[in-house]
Amino acid sequence: MKEEKGSLKIGTAALLCVGVIFLTGCVSKDDVSTNGEIAREEQEEQLPEDDKEESLEAAEVPVLEEEGVLDSAAAENEEDSAGESAEKAQALQEAKIRHYYSGALTQIMATGLLPHEKTEGRDPNEKNEVVGDNAFAVADVDQDGREELLIRWTGSSVNGMSEKEYEYDYNPASGQLRLVAGGFSTVTYYDNGICKDRFADEQWTEGPYRLYRYQSGCDSYMAVASADAWNKALGDEWWADGRPFPDELDTDGDGILYNIYIIGEGEESYEYEDYKYNRTDFDEVFGKYTEGAKELSIEYQPLEYESFADFTPAYLKLLADEAGKERTDTASDLGLMILNEDNFLDAAQTLLSEKYGVELEQPEPNIEERTVGLKDGREVFSFDALNAGHISYKGEQVDDVTIFGIYPGIRVGGAWRSLRAHGFYATYYGEVKNRLITGEGFGNVSIEFSVEDNVVTEITVGSYCAFAE
Repeated sequence: MKEEKGSLKIGTAALLCVGVIFLTGCVSKDDVSTNGEIAREEQEEQLPEDDKEESLEAAEVPVLEEEGVLDSAAAENEEDSAGESAEKAQALQEAKIRHYYSGALTQIMATGLLPHEKTEGRDPNEKNEVVGDNAFAVADVDQDGREELLIRWTGSSVNGMSEKEYEYDYNPASGQLRLVAGGFSTVTYYDNGICKDRFADEQWTEGPYRLYRYQSGCDSYMAVASADAWNKALGDEWWADGRPFPDELDTDGDGILYNIYIIGEGEESYEYEDYKYNRTDFDEVFGKYTEGAKELSIEYQPLEYESFADFTPAYLKLLADEAGKERTDTASDLGLMILNEDNFLDAAQTLLSEKYGVELEQPEPNIEERTVGLKDGREVFSFDALNAGHISYKGEQVDDVTIFGIYPGIRVGGAWRSLRAHGFYATYYGEVKNRLITGEGFGNVSIEFSVEDNVVTEITVGSYCAFAE
């Protein structure tokens, strides 16, 4: 390039952190991990000394292997190789992250609010109208080994509709959801951590562009360069004072001049004199950042439940498999039927009546949705088909029948420990003592139990979604 034409030398730029916001979201698992801890501490104070130790960790959000994970996962079979263990840990981490994103996507669908919009200062009942064909993707776009949630969101703007892209990252170790970058228009990701954003602007056929580089140290993107373009075909005079397009600078004759800025080198400006670079200059500057890198192919899915319906079940089943390795009663676990059976109420009633001789009857003939199960003339089970279905188990244990490993008669500490192993944690709200959930989005499970003399007396379990109306 010729210096008099405004060539650029790429030096060491003072990189600027942009678009980084730390979030916890509203009614998200991040909030649950904090408020659930408070709920657990309050309940812990009421436990006798011999139960405190075994339930100490019970109500916390399940974490990954680096923090301790499940008791059963920590005791890997001796024959498992280190590679197999690492593969399991990676699969569990991926499932846990996707499970969390399922809750965030459910929130978006239910409220029309993006995770970073659902903050403490807003009305919890506030909702926005969902407009446009919104989409999402789950992919490791920054190449840090952890998948991010990408939202392609259409919202209202001054000129009608506008589409923006947002990137969120959930760290299961810290329990934090962060808005890594937001407000992109048309973003392209590369496998070296570079992303290129092309802002929507009908005045230009090229640009404006901005390049970002992922910085693993602060887990964020930093702007490194930007470019704008003046297309003579769309306007041959400078908008402010009518000066003509500078043809003498357009050495390649394509009718386009660029304003290129390296972040940190001088001040960014958009004056007439700044539009002095040709396409070769643009390619040289932007090419230095993307040279040898491959553009990532991101598969976006429609923002609808069917697109992420398997995220939460996959995670909960992984946990159930780990928790059940040393159990012999999983075939008689009514809770696991919720994870594995589409019609879990029917499956539970069939098992109890055929294998355990439980007599089923409808105490109120006019209410078909409620059925009770009698054992030796005593009501031990009840089944409610309303509100996605619930099962209650009370009074006494029937043979080896359990619900996620717990049963009437188990001590409270043991109940918390078993439920934690299946992914349950104390609810965000804490309005009901001994109420736990596996998450807030579609496909989760809620369980609560009554206690007398530190022994569980009645258990109620069923499907759960915090945003269901």
